[in-house]
Amino acid sequence: MTTVDGDRQADSVPAGEPSPNDQPALSAGHSSDSQAITRRTRSSAPSVVPKPPTTRRETRTRRSPARPLARHAAPESGASRRRRGWRTFWIALSPLGLILLGTVILGGVFSLQVLEVRDDLETVKSQLGGLAEAAVSGNTATLQQAGDEIVARTQRASETANGPLWDLASTLPRIGNNVLAVRTVAEAVNTIASESIPPVVNMVSAANVDEQRAEGSLGINLQPFLEAETVLPTIISSFEDASAIAANMDRTDVLPAVYEPMDEMVGLLDQAIPILKVAQENLPALLQAAGANGPMLYQVMIQTPAEIRATGGGVAHWLILKVDNGQAELVGQDNGVDLMYSRLPSLGFDTVNGSLITLPRDVKSLYPRELVNWSSNFTMTPEFPRAVELFQATREWEDLPEFDGAISIDPIVLAHLIEATGPLTLDSGEQVTAENTASLLMSEPYERFGADNAAMDAYFNEVTSKMFSALTSGNWEFGAMWDQLVRSASEGRIQMWFDDPGLEAFATEYGLDASLREDNADATQLGIYFNDYSIGKLNYHLTYDQHATCNVDERTITVSMNLHNSITKDIKSEYTLGLRNVNRGIDPRTMMLDVLFFAPPGGEILSTDPKRGDYQDSYFRDRSGVDHGNEGLSRTLLLPMGESRTVSYTVQLPEGPLGPLQLRHTPGANDTQVTVDANCASLFASPEGSTNISLTKIG
Repeated sequence: MTTVDGDRQADSVPAGEPSPNDQPALSAGHSSDSQAITRRTRSSAPSVVPKPPTTRRETRTRRSPARPLARHAAPESGASRRRRGWRTFWIALSPLGLILLGTVILGGVFSLQVLEVRDDLETVKSQLGGLAEAAVSGNTATLQQAGDEIVARTQRASETANGPLWDLASTLPRIGNNVLAVRTVAEAVNTIASESIPPVVNMVSAANVDEQRAEGSLGINLQPFLEAETVLPTIISSFEDASAIAANMDRTDVLPAVYEPMDEMVGLLDQAIPILKVAQENLPALLQAAGANGPMLYQVMIQTPAEIRATGGGVAHWLILKVDNGQAELVGQDNGVDLMYSRLPSLGFDTVNGSLITLPRDVKSLYPRELVNWSSNFTMTPEFPRAVELFQATREWEDLPEFDGAISIDPIVLAHLIEATGPLTLDSGEQVTAENTASLLMSEPYERFGADNAAMDAYFNEVTSKMFSALTSGNWEFGAMWDQLVRSASEGRIQMWFDDPGLEAFATEYGLDASLREDNADATQLGIYFNDYSIGKLNYHLTYDQHATCNVDERTITVSMNLHNSITKDIKSEYTLGLRNVNRGIDPRTMMLDVLFFAPPGGEILSTDPKRGDYQDSYFRDRSGVDHGNEGLSRTLLLPMGESRTVSYTVQLPEGPLGPLQLRHTPGANDTQVTVDANCASLFASPEGSTNISLTKIG
């Protein structure tokens, strides 16, 4: 073959034969015929005798292989590579080379810093979930650790993003605004973390519930919440500052991967700031209710929807709690049997024809007369404050201190709370769960114990005691408990009244007051309510739903409820079956209900179904009246075993703007589905922005 220097070599050299390269080099002036003639190979290929170089250049050319011209050419020698490497090194040390080299190094350092900032912010995002869980569960060690790491990482990210390399990178076209945007994210997150997390961690850490709660009492350490009055403004300010930083970000050429997380954060801040301001506004009232300003005496009544009443059910038992500086102490229990059969009559009160309070004529004509003279009937009005007023009157008769507040719950609330505390185990080994609580408190024991009142009372007392112990133990997560309380309140099962006007305004604002509205500004209230006339526990088996539809042109609304009596013949307890029914020739498993229809202030009830009550006598008859400016009508309804019935009424709405719709009903022993046709939306204001949890969703 022919080499690049033009010499020719044999195509092949047999093994063991010397190659032309093995021959000694010929030097000028020493050649001879014998030296010039080489041996022939076995292939008889002629040997080419190279000419001696005539110039030094030719010699250098021969000794130094030329750069290959093709990928199949001979490789470059090591010496040649070393010489060329040194030339490259010296070029690199020239000014231009130094600039290029420095740029590469700086670019690498900047890239590493970008990755560090990203990792810090991603870690902060994941740590925030752990911080919230630790705060809710009261795990102060984890809370402190997570808080410290979040603050440290956000500070480092912010400091890195404000370094000189970032200043330089921010001047580059197209990527500059992305650099500034990342810096903005780091600064905004650092603002929130450094200003908000430390005081929150300190506040929650100080709330060591286990050390602060007295044995057998339910309470919390109020000191952290007192400190929150100064912490909340700082948190709100940091959120507003961070939101402002984000709002001022230049989005020109900024990639979605950069600005979308920022938008998500701003959205969360915009939601959190109003909530925090509400907390700041109401914190003084909440602290007062918790006894921060002095002891508070509360009545905690348990309404039983198995014996249904307008606001829930008959009140057979109630607790008396003293709350002082966050600590709740059970100072007594009371019941309607002792009060109405014994104590009040012994003081001269007529529990048949007497009246604990004086009602206006239009109000008195609307309700049964036992509303004002028997404790289990005090809740026959949808005006919960009036029920409290009646209980206060009994305290006056007995010369006892009046309550500073009253809170009402029902067995369904207890069932919801057991979802947070976990099942209760009775001494017998029987378990009380979220699924069977309602039955064990409103139905099953009446069948189990029959006429054995002592055994039944002992059973109820044990369940109540176990429930109170579970609540006061603190062995539950605050978040889970809070969710169940909100759930219960949204179902209308938690009602509150306070003697203090500021606290009562708080209850009204959040829809916990269970009272009749005197105007339609904040809410337009309509409702259908039930009172049991049978005297029994039949209503545990009552189910119903509620629906509203509107005629926009005529400005009317029709509210209907579908009722069903699911009791069976297996239910035989005299405590469950209707006591009044027998004397009136009505089957004891037929529900005898007083149905109350109410229009909003300024509205008019145009019709009801039934138009006339199913049963009429000197005591049970159709009634009408006005309560707090709300027109009301009463109709008696008979609902036999296994049958269904629809009750409804149509209201002419008043002229002028109407507040959001508040569609009320009696909270019963079973869940109630409430629906409102979308066509009603144009008649009522939107509930958006209202804190009233009892407002009704339309559509």
